[in-house]
Amino acid sequence: MRTKLHRPPVPADYVHRPRILESLDRGCNRPLTLVSAPAGYGKSVLISSWLDTSKRPGAWLSLDEQDNDLRRFLAHFLSAIHSVFPAAELETLSMLNAPDLPPVPVLADSLINDLDRIEDRFILVLDDFHHIRQESVNGFMRELLRYPPGCMHLVIISRKDPFLPISRLRARDMLTEVRTHDLRFTTGDTAAFLKLNLGIPVEDVTA
Repeated sequence: MRTKLHRPPVPADYVHRPRILESLDRGCNRPLTLVSAPAGYGKSVLISSWLDTSKRPGAWLSLDEQDNDLRRFLAHFLSAIHSVFPAAELETLSMLNAPDLPPVPVLADSLINDLDRIEDRFILVLDDFHHIRQESVNGFMRELLRYPPGCMHLVIISRKDPFLPISRLRARDMLTEVRTHDLRFTTGDTAAFLKLNLGIPVEDVTA
């Protein structure tokens, strides 16, 4: 389903967040960025706006309940990679046509080897990851992050923390985190919002 590969548009009246964008840029040298906050905090639009400014090409995959099936999840995962590298030879794709999928570690090793052949660095966003509860999919992601390919920076957007080794990734400096407190408007963000959307200059705002 190709519409799952389309990232959300950034509204014309969107208040850009340079402070967070700079943090995301710095975190690109780590394998994973986790954006975790409840609904309504603008997580997806934030990352979409970041991809607009990033020097790296970005792929997007919006997840739903049906992606708890590992075969379907991998098919969409590989399609997202092909959306930015259409000529990439992904041997893992042939495994999806087998009657029985290989074990999760074999699939992860195959994909890591596929990605290792991609020379250009890129960003892959997995949006709405809170839908993923199936252990086979979470296990695949854990295996992928054990020896993450250097070309790929993975971004996970979720309403809650995924079933991944967050503490270990944090301890090994492999993780950038954007949390609820990061996404709350600062005074400067609020001033920019009022001026952009209501035409109210900061000096006219009273307590």
